[in-house]
Amino acid sequence: MSTATRSFVLALALALSSPCALAEGIRILSWNISNNAFEEEAEEFQSLLQWADPDIVLLDEVHPSVGLDDLHIALATLRPGEDEAWQVNYGASGGRQRDIVASRAPLQALPEFSSMIPYPEDERRHIFERMSDEERANANLTMDNGIPVNAAIVLVGDRRLLAVITDLQCCGDDADSWQEYRRQVEAREIRRHVEQVLERTNVDGLMIAGDFNLVNGLAAAEKLKEPYEICPDGLSTAELYHPDGVSQWTWDGHGMPFPNGRLDFQLYCSNTLEMHSGFVLESESVGETGRHRPLVAEYGWK
Repeated sequence: MSTATRSFVLALALALSSPCALAEGIRILSWNISNNAFEEEAEEFQSLLQWADPDIVLLDEVHPSVGLDDLHIALATLRPGEDEAWQVNYGASGGRQRDIVASRAPLQALPEFSSMIPYPEDERRHIFERMSDEERANANLTMDNGIPVNAAIVLVGDRRLLAVITDLQCCGDDADSWQEYRRQVEAREIRRHVEQVLERTNVDGLMIAGDFNLVNGLAAAEKLKEPYEICPDGLSTAELYHPDGVSQWTWDGHGMPFPNGRLDFQLYCSNTLEMHSGFVLESESVGETGRHRPLVAEYGWK
């Protein structure tokens, strides 16, 4: 990365890190870290967190074998000396693709997301029948461990933000592939569990983030964006860009079957939240921690 580009990104990070109470501004980083970035690339991961200086960290595709000590160490380096102790909620569903909600504000666990979220039996059977024998035998494609998703309520001052993080099924050759069908099933089940939370308890805001893997159309994201009781206008997409102000790709597809693309998103309820600023975090370090780029955005309450 050039000196000019690095300076631009650092300027953005510094602009986002201006002092403000968490109740007034909520800086959210969401990132597909591809299994164990905060363990194997601890120094780079910590550096990127310090650049972004988030209040809430949403991580997807975290392998269950990964210990959380390195994550706690990285989080503890942010704004040293402050009284807030980071809280981490580690998802139970998704097998090799667990999801994490971490916050410097208190977290409230949710029974709707505190155990494995299974695929509906009829849908599971339909997906399985469309797989090849090789795909059925591939442990990475199993549905036995549930849908990769996690959620918690972040207690932001006197407000309650429902934060959801997911990693939808990847790949698929076309819109009729079983992978696309599975993505849409996952989105529908995530939405159903979100609505269960909203029926049971009051929240003031809603955020759904993660790697949506939209390689065959927008249907899965559109299902998640449809109106909710708390959000009658539906969820809005955070429009985030690289330092060039034009590029929005979040997946580095160099040398891979899928080219550079916009696979990672933050969806937010614009009825109660507004996005103040944000960017796709790009640097030499982030390339060492995986092919996905972190999204960083700051929101305020309306």
